[in-house]
Amino acid sequence: MFRQGEKVKIEAVQPANRLIQITDPHIGGRPDYQLLGLDTGHTLDEVLAAIAAAPSQPELMVVTGDVSANGAEAAYRRFLHKMQPVACPWYWLPGNHDNPQRMDEIAPKRRPELVALGNWRLLLLDTSVPGNICGGLSEAELARVAQLIEAHRAHPVLLMMHHQPVPVGSHWIDGHMLKEGRESFVDLIQRADNVRAVCWGHVHQQFDDELGHVGLHATPSTSVQFTPGSGPFAVDSEMPGYRWFELRDDGSYETGVERVTVAEYSVDLASSGY
Repeated sequence: MFRQGEKVKIEAVQPANRLIQITDPHIGGRPDYQLLGLDTGHTLDEVLAAIAAAPSQPELMVVTGDVSANGAEAAYRRFLHKMQPVACPWYWLPGNHDNPQRMDEIAPKRRPELVALGNWRLLLLDTSVPGNICGGLSEAELARVAQLIEAHRAHPVLLMMHHQPVPVGSHWIDGHMLKEGRESFVDLIQRADNVRAVCWGHVHQQFDDELGHVGLHATPSTSVQFTPGSGPFAVDSEMPGYRWFELRDDGSYETGVERVTVAEYSVDLASSGY
């Protein structure tokens, strides 16, 4: 109990901005499209509904690739329709199943290279390589990333991308990670003291680790999940999900994954590929 006149130390709470990452919806152009027996449109709807019903609402949402199943215009238009109820600004970046040019034609303002969120700067990277499952960053692209990081060195930076820059421990999907420019990219983020975290999709599973001062995070898909630690291709029974970030202006952050219980969830667990 405090006595009258006694000084009370009040700890200031650092304000935070909430960011949501969703990834790998694999939306088809037709309402009846399924991936490994799963209605990916339905699971996306369920994930978006769970985000909208959460106590804390995001200031920003980023979709980190494989928005579509096959890069079709109809798929992107269907995805945009499903995103209409989202109240906050949102952006997307391409994955290996996407067509970046078509994404830009349909929604030209959805793919900036840099976004400000509070004191943070988010760099949205395009790691897609036409005709290739693996990702890449050319020397010119890496130079541009380095330039942006340096130009915003007074701000904490979060890099968002589709392909994993480090192995996640699943042999088959780690065979399709960032290939061209990977070592240079990893060296860059380790040398840049304002880079606080990197997050990605592609692997359809949760992954959290650190590389020196940099947090490393992969996020479950809003559709089918892949089994962590698998050798060959394996589908997991985990539910779809999304990742949240609480980004504080001092450069610290918290992050976590929320799984969404989806009604009528049916996926072919015996599949050997897709």
